[in-house]
Amino acid sequence: MKFARFFFIIITSLILLSCQFIQGLNSSDFIEKPEPTVAELIISPTSCNPTNIHSPTHPVEEIETALPSPTANIQETEITPAKPAALHPIYITISGHIEDGKIYTQCQPYADYHQKLLGFAESFSQKDAPFNLQIEYEFLLGSSQCETEAMRAKTGDTNLIDYLVKQYGFEIDPHQEGGWDEGENNYADIRYLAGGLTPLVSDTLGGLVWDAPKQFARLVNGEKGLIYPDFTWHPMIGALAVSHLHHNGDFSKDDTASGVWKPAGANQQFWQHDPNQRIIYIGPGEHSNYNKAQGSLSTLEFVQYLLDGLKAGSLPSNQMYTASITVPQNVIFKPEERQKLFAILDQLKPYQDSGQIVYVTYSQIAEIWQDQYSSRANIFFREGNPNK
Repeated sequence: MKFARFFFIIITSLILLSCQFIQGLNSSDFIEKPEPTVAELIISPTSCNPTNIHSPTHPVEEIETALPSPTANIQETEITPAKPAALHPIYITISGHIEDGKIYTQCQPYADYHQKLLGFAESFSQKDAPFNLQIEYEFLLGSSQCETEAMRAKTGDTNLIDYLVKQYGFEIDPHQEGGWDEGENNYADIRYLAGGLTPLVSDTLGGLVWDAPKQFARLVNGEKGLIYPDFTWHPMIGALAVSHLHHNGDFSKDDTASGVWKPAGANQQFWQHDPNQRIIYIGPGEHSNYNKAQGSLSTLEFVQYLLDGLKAGSLPSNQMYTASITVPQNVIFKPEERQKLFAILDQLKPYQDSGQIVYVTYSQIAEIWQDQYSSRANIFFREGNPNK
């Protein structure tokens, strides 16, 4: 019995020595080790550990199952092509005009125009777009003097101008027909009177004359009212610039630039950017929608031209491009004429639905230009500036 126990100790010692020797061989850096087979794994050095001793009859299938898959650590990655950067939209304003006319200060006719303007606002509200209503002095005077309690009961117990802002989101801009700032009243008077009707009136010039240096200087320095000389207006935004010929029925020199910038001055300096100026000007683009001018595009055609250029890469994609749809007062006051405007909007609807165009007010454009485009000037003409 003692001999058997002694023999077992000798055999166990020899086995342990053999394991240490094999482990030493496998750890040698100079020995090239081939990939182990399944059979070799059964008698691998780790099997010398008493806790890992495998029976020669250990199922091979179990061992193979334990082996890691050659692709176990490789994750499948779906490769998708990079999407092109989204193009910036074209920003479009819709601006309606109510021109000067003594008839608006006569209370009986004013009541009729009051109702017609309400009808237009309701019809336009179905078009999912904001509206800049640019108004001259006389209509504002009629609103302040001619509206009765019965009339204001239909407009939320407030005047028509304030109601259009609050109910329909209209942006109210001071306006002079053709931007002409000469006569019994000026822009400062219009802004003052509008401010008395609604505190939400804008500081946007609804038209100015690009080749009138004296007007430009007055607006830049702050214009004092003629009727209200104690009031000085400092406009912040300008739009729809025309030449002095506009007042004689010649619209060929009216501005058709697209983009946003701060004009350095009048005349040719109008199309030069001066970051130190205050007034932000918003170009209308080409907008010959009602009476087709020779060589000029409609808003729809001009927008399509811009979109094609952006898609083709022929126009810089990091610039802000603008366009305008002007709305004459006969379209506002005559229901049978409104379809002319609505037809334009219907034609542009697919571009609106796809996000290629966005309708905004002039104030919104100025904010977007500063916040999203870092006030980077863009003065774009389709075929060069025709006024040079």
